[in-house]
Amino acid sequence: MAQYYREFLSSSMIRFVLLLGAASLVISVWRFEGTRTVVAFLGGAVFFALAEYVAHRFLLHEFPKLIPALYQGHAKHHEHPNDFNHLFSPMWYDLLLYIGYFAVLWAVFRDFSLVMPIIAGTSLYQLYYQWMHYVSHRPITPITPWGKWMKKKHLLHHYMDEHSWYGVSHPALDYMMGTHKPVASRNSGNRNRSADLNG
Repeated sequence: MAQYYREFLSSSMIRFVLLLGAASLVISVWRFEGTRTVVAFLGGAVFFALAEYVAHRFLLHEFPKLIPALYQGHAKHHEHPNDFNHLFSPMWYDLLLYIGYFAVLWAVFRDFSLVMPIIAGTSLYQLYYQWMHYVSHRPITPITPWGKWMKKKHLLHHYMDEHSWYGVSHPALDYMMGTHKPVASRNSGNRNRSADLNG
């Protein structure tokens, strides 16, 4: 297993997110303000959990022309799903995203003690997401039933229907948006409902 930890950490993007998460967490603990800090941290994590689904579904699959370079990189990942070189985005992409994210958070809150735990929650949740994604594409058997289930769902996205199962770290939005089953199954369900209404 140690070889997979080393491989995971060999990605410059992973090292960047890990460093950002650790630094922002240390600052958050140093400037801890009780419930306010905890809520900000959780809010940052929830933000990434929502962004994961939205970006994967809409930017990487449904609207390829919005950010073509991003879409093309993801298409390469689908062509070579187990190739380590296509598992992570380039580090500069995440660096630019977090600079923009910090600028927006600062413009909204103007409070370092609030911005830092939000960034800590987001970046540490992203690290969890990246690990789940990495495990899905490597010959690793997850330890927990949750990990095994999420790996299965992500592999269904790759090998059964790329327009379903967009969640990599959690399935909540797939269930809410009806993308927790194959398109054919969703369409047949719609036809059955139409038949019921017209019959």
